Amino acid sequence: MKKLLFSISMLLLSLVLIACSNNTGNSSSQKAKEVTVQVIIKPDGKEAKRKSVAIDKGATVMKALKKAYKVEEKDGFITSIDDNKQDETRKLYWMFKVNDKVASKGAEEIKVKKDDKIEFYQEVYK
Repeated sequence: MKKLLFSISMLLLSLVLIACSNNTGNSSSQKAKEVTVQVIIKPDGKEAKRKSVAIDKGATVMKALKKAYKVEEKDGFITSIDDNKQDETRKLYWMFKVNDKVASKGAEEIKVKKDDKIEFYQEVYK
């Protein structure tokens, strides 16, 4: 009987140790799935704000922006970032660049990559 209890105890201890070692492996692999990007906002007439954000690899520009700043949207368009609103009467809207290139798609369509520099700025659209 003692041998049976000892065997069961050792089996349970082994399972616990294996489970614990798998959890630490998952956290390091999770880190490998994250990338750091820089998100900059330049509201009209105000100083730029910069934040570095760790986000899942393959996440969208919009997710990175929302992780860094408070964002408001209407019909898929950004209307306000950190309480800096667009001004439709002046035709002043939020636009963005990725790595100094004007975006050719929406913020929900572009995936981030490691060390991307994402810059949102306000500009009069003519």
